[in-house]
Amino acid sequence: MTAMWRIITTVAVLLLAGCSSENPVPAGDAALGQHFTSLRDVSTWVQQSTDECDDVKTETKEQLADYLGPQRYSWYEPFVAEWATCSVKPHAKLGLVLFKPDQQRALQEFWHRGMSTGQLADNPDWAFGNGFAITAGQLGMERLGLRYLWCRPVDVPHANIVPAEVDGCTYVTWHHHH
Repeated sequence: MTAMWRIITTVAVLLLAGCSSENPVPAGDAALGQHFTSLRDVSTWVQQSTDECDDVKTETKEQLADYLGPQRYSWYEPFVAEWATCSVKPHAKLGLVLFKPDQQRALQEFWHRGMSTGQLADNPDWAFGNGFAITAGQLGMERLGLRYLWCRPVDVPHANIVPAEVDGCTYVTWHHHH
């Protein structure tokens, strides 16, 4: 009976081990942290994270066009619900961007298609969170823990890569050594 019990226990353990898997690797926008659905939430988070950004000013689409320039505006605007600015050193005017619902994936698709066809020559320069972005990519990555969106192979040593929703695109960060 003891031998039979050992066999049953062993089989049960093996079956459970085969069925259980490690936690899946986080991927997509959900891997970027808390999902923000309002510009107020984004600005509050930036304020709390930097001890700056106390001068938040909601801006218009026309001001976004002036801020980004016509070419970059044409790339980003279709996906932007609203945006604001504030100052976070060294930026006198840092853009805080809230995406339209479900448009962060659409931005990935646009960027991947643009890179594939040669319409776009480089990856976005914004730093991305879940539902939002910061227009100063380096500040967003280094001070806020956000990630760049890359739709070409990552060539940064020791980069931390998270798959985006669109095949061929990833969210990337790395540590700078000063």
